Amino acid sequence: MTGNEPRAELSVGGGAVVLPAVRQQRRWITRADTHGVIGHGRTLHELQAGARQALALRLGTPTAPPVQVRPQSAELDALAEARLRYDTALRHAVQTLRADQSSWTDIAQACHVHIADAQAALRQGPG
Repeated sequence: MTGNEPRAELSVGGGAVVLPAVRQQRRWITRADTHGVIGHGRTLHELQAGARQALALRLGTPTAPPVQVRPQSAELDALAEARLRYDTALRHAVQTLRADQSSWTDIAQACHVHIADAQAALRQGPG
């Protein structure tokens, strides 16, 4: 461990323990040492399984609650922001085309998405 590993309190999301993870030298690493969970793995799946085992040992139980690993990086943050902007733009385009009484087929073709995706964008709410 280099000291640059993510440190975080364990948080629970939807009944699962959520741990941050970062990529360092071909390995994923998570560190929530205030709760006794420090782990690494070549894959996120391997990291998640190891973190769950560490949590079970820490809690002294044969099983632990589900564990979610949340990869973190500036690039992943930028991707999340871009997805949010895309979803907002798609919703606005669908709303405008529906207001003009365009068919779902035309909307999907114009937006380069499947009809179900256009309909889901409209259901996402006001924007």
